[in-house]
Amino acid sequence: MIDVATLLPVPGAGLPQQDPWADLLGGLEMEAVFCSTGRFTEPWGIALPALPRTTMFHLLLDGRAVVDVDGDRHELGPGDLVLVPHGTGHRITGTVDDPATGLWDVDRTVVADRYEQLRIDGGGRPATLVCGAVGFTDPGAARLLASLPPVLRAPDGGHDAGDDGSWLRAVVAAIDHEVRRPRPGTDVVTARLADVLLVHVVRGWLEAEEPASGWIAALRDPALGPVLRAVHAAPGGPWTLDALAARARLSRSAFADRFAGTVGEPPMAYVTGCRMDAAARLLRADGASVEVVARRVGYDSVPGFHRAFVRRYGVTPGAWRASGAARSLAEVLGR
Repeated sequence: MIDVATLLPVPGAGLPQQDPWADLLGGLEMEAVFCSTGRFTEPWGIALPALPRTTMFHLLLDGRAVVDVDGDRHELGPGDLVLVPHGTGHRITGTVDDPATGLWDVDRTVVADRYEQLRIDGGGRPATLVCGAVGFTDPGAARLLASLPPVLRAPDGGHDAGDDGSWLRAVVAAIDHEVRRPRPGTDVVTARLADVLLVHVVRGWLEAEEPASGWIAALRDPALGPVLRAVHAAPGGPWTLDALAARARLSRSAFADRFAGTVGEPPMAYVTGCRMDAAARLLRADGASVEVVARRVGYDSVPGFHRAFVRRYGVTPGAWRASGAARSLAEVLGR
């Protein structure tokens, strides 16, 4: 897998030949947790539970809706898309005053293992929604997700949005077509198209925002960026605080303070996290033994690697490898 941190541009440096945003977003490796289409008439509403380690989304095809995430309200019109990146519990309703039914109490038809059709008939104004949640197979995706705000709204896809708006409207129209005319494989097509929209929203945020702290801020920092790229390129390297500070061209204390203040954790803790993320990928990808994986990520001691892995993921390396098979919807959502 291409490591996204090695490809992000740093202010003052020339852009690489590759498209850095494509590599960053492609590295997210999304997998559908569930996807649903909903046909509702007002008054209607759904209260969604918190779904840790997932990103939830709502695409309104027609009608109107309000998404409320801890008091942060977003009114939606046809074609609008909202992401809840951290899987926070929230409500989506026809209007602000509409009551919300718990997700598991909504009338539904199960179409496939992870695809359902929802219905609420209040007798009033209709609305059609595509909702769902995605997970991420690469443990490193957590760094990007942690940098995102609690709610993300897609850039305006209206007729004044130029070419960007045109293709966004085309994707929404394709989803709308699948929802209204179900065919074999509609659940797969709808989920894949939704993935495209999610990438679009995150890309828009990356292009528009310059956060003062967090992983993205550190990648763009002229001193910290080279350090992160080096660690991500070779997580098993002989990294020490002095070596990292030298690469940043800062004193040891200045580097440690700047790194912790921007990234949110000490430099060597970050290195350990990168090593464990690399180990997690290797354990599921190439079938190497735990001992081989430990050496490849910089550990001479298998017991030391074992302890670090358990601290990071809460399970042993062997248990992590065994859990790589796809989970059922009930297991994912704890139903």
